[in-house]
Amino acid sequence: MTQMKHFPRLSAFSLLFVIFVQPSLQASELAEKFGKMPLVQDVSISPDGETLAGTFHIDGKAVVMTAPFGQHETTALVSLKSSADRIESVDWVNNKRLLINASRAKYIAGRFYRIHTMYAVNSDGSDLLEIRNQATYKKAEDSRVAGLQSTYLLNDLAEDDEHVLVRAYDERDRGYAVFKVNVYDSKFSKVESAAGDRSGFVSDRKGNVLFSTVLDKHLLSIELKKAPDQPWKRLKTIDLTGDIDFFPVGLSADGKAVLVNTDYKNNFNHLAYFDLATGEISAPVYQVEGHDISTTYSKAGKLIGYGFTKDFYEQVFIDSEQHDKNQQIKALMPDRHSYITSYSDDGKRVVIYSVKDNQPGRFLTLDFNTKKAAFWFSQYPHLEKTALPSVTSIAFTSRDGLPLQGYLTTPLQKDKAAPVILFPHGGPISRDSKNFDPFVQFFSAMGYAVLQVNFRGSAGFGTQFETAGYKQWGHKMQDDLMDALAAVSANPDLDTKRSCIVGASYGGYAALVASFRDSDKFQCFVSISGISDLTAMLRSDGANNDTRKAIQIATIGDYENDAKTLDAVSAIHHLDKIKKPLLLVHGVKDTRVPYKQSSELYSALKAKGIPVSYLEQEDGTHFFDTEQERTEAFAEMETFLKRYLPL
Repeated sequence: MTQMKHFPRLSAFSLLFVIFVQPSLQASELAEKFGKMPLVQDVSISPDGETLAGTFHIDGKAVVMTAPFGQHETTALVSLKSSADRIESVDWVNNKRLLINASRAKYIAGRFYRIHTMYAVNSDGSDLLEIRNQATYKKAEDSRVAGLQSTYLLNDLAEDDEHVLVRAYDERDRGYAVFKVNVYDSKFSKVESAAGDRSGFVSDRKGNVLFSTVLDKHLLSIELKKAPDQPWKRLKTIDLTGDIDFFPVGLSADGKAVLVNTDYKNNFNHLAYFDLATGEISAPVYQVEGHDISTTYSKAGKLIGYGFTKDFYEQVFIDSEQHDKNQQIKALMPDRHSYITSYSDDGKRVVIYSVKDNQPGRFLTLDFNTKKAAFWFSQYPHLEKTALPSVTSIAFTSRDGLPLQGYLTTPLQKDKAAPVILFPHGGPISRDSKNFDPFVQFFSAMGYAVLQVNFRGSAGFGTQFETAGYKQWGHKMQDDLMDALAAVSANPDLDTKRSCIVGASYGGYAALVASFRDSDKFQCFVSISGISDLTAMLRSDGANNDTRKAIQIATIGDYENDAKTLDAVSAIHHLDKIKKPLLLVHGVKDTRVPYKQSSELYSALKAKGIPVSYLEQEDGTHFFDTEQERTEAFAEMETFLKRYLPL
């Protein structure tokens, strides 16, 4: 079980005192400076606008804290006791009570998985309660899933201050059923079964579950229940093989349709209505030319806006009043990119996130009643007065004619051409943007230029661009990275003949592929949580999950029938071709990519006398969740890069 503990009340002064601790002697000044975790993230405001909540990083651990609106004096509520645990989300139930979703890494059948636990606590730190279905746990305590039940928030039931709807694992259904839960005594009442692989639940404001989906391998069935006591009726089945997205957002105001985020019969994700009577999906109701809609915003059950990413994250509000407020916020800080992250029920008080490519993100509060804005906290206060380089957009065409884009950051000191770090993003269905990135600024501060690429298969650029990356791991996706390096080679500020590729997750995989496929272009390679054996990775993920296996076959490959093809783009099968220095970094408690993907590669390369280093972090996860882990990894990379890619 994830354990939490209470903290005493802290002032803003004492909070900052805790954050700015004496630097570790093991890490360099740069690693310490850029390896810090963000001071605060995931800030939200209570429904009445009186209280702020956020996740702070203090003394190496995540702490949920609250503060009166517009004030710096904070109250620390709870923290996770283990550094390997993670606070995933914080949600307001009512004006005084919050739900906290925490996760921990659990070793099951040869690898780590993340298990989610939910807690309720008052905004002053009192009455901490684990949200746990005692009946289900008791029935499962001797089963194979004992202690492994996760809980997720489905509906905060804005009209009910004592209850929420959650999805929680029910072994009877072998899935995540819907329960109504009292947040003061943790009493569960089952609302809807998850039997038969049912999920994708959508409920109305009163908590009636009226819509769900059933996924059978690659076939998604959309089903309706007109009333709680009626059976499910299948309305439509969609074949997801063609990469059709279908994400329920919520019921329409009249209850006759479900608003969905989909790319059905369209190249880009947009918002449309799924008619519950006819089973038809409408033409796009809201869309953004050339970009996928990624998020939606609702108030009192009504859609008021949506978001997408260009170079920065953008918001569009369809509610005229909210649109005007958003324009006022943009005018307030014209030199920064700013948007609303949370607002009170009446919309009069908001939390603003403001960022630049070369300045850390800041959280501010704004009261439209008093027309007063106030700075709250910077995410990286120690970097606020540090001069850092801007990020420049680049565009180029791949060798097979596909338009691509990315970003280039060059060091402030330009007395000579800088060596290049090619820094592919993870995912790979993700993307790079201009948002402030401590990794990019760390490499730049060392004196390197940093090249980021939104290669084919990246998210946000439409279905055709994403599917162009299907089954192209180590092939055309890798070509795009090499084409980007060639595209900037004429830049006089860069010395592309002296380069290193550094990446995490999929980016780590790309670095490993480069170590044997493109080794002539680089002096060294750094893989963080990377995949060295694609066949083994797919087998461990898909062997016991038919749906996941079907997705793998469509997007990456079939580990049963395409093993030779997958092995051809896996570093573990090309040890004789790897000659140049390689640094591997991996956390033992990684739940995305098993750490053995790095440890076994390290052992194999070491046995062959290849110059390879390996940093294994005992409590490390797929992400750097603690300052100690991040600083340790930054210091290791700094030492490695200085040795093998000297300035």
